[in-house]
Amino acid sequence: MPNSFLDSFQLVIGLYLLYVAIKGSGQMYRFMDLAEEDQQRVQRPLRLLYALGAVLALAEFGLCALQNSMFTRTVTEEGVQITQNFTLEGLPFLSYGLLSSISSFLSLGVVALLAGIFLWLRRLSDKKKKR
Repeated sequence: MPNSFLDSFQLVIGLYLLYVAIKGSGQMYRFMDLAEEDQQRVQRPLRLLYALGAVLALAEFGLCALQNSMFTRTVTEEGVQITQNFTLEGLPFLSYGLLSSISSFLSLGVVALLAGIFLWLRRLSDKKKKR
């Protein structure tokens, strides 16, 4: 995702998840109609999951920033031309495609993690309703 707006959005998501993980309270910890004892029980796993999401989002932002500075994309009549501006001495295998793939994987990881948290809490809430 070499779009600077999307990169900035990923940075905001990462910083917010880090803030929520450090704070340990707030609306990100209160879902659906969970009982108070369940909310206390899921607080620690949620903090860990939010911290993991923050790390993934910030790593994705860093990779996109590296990709945007390391490669230049120009549109020509033949298509998109990608020019490598520099190489990293210890990492000569880094290519545009590799960085794009890793970035996409990390973005999907953040989305999957947040969706998984929602589904987990929803399932926990549904179990409590049935009792």
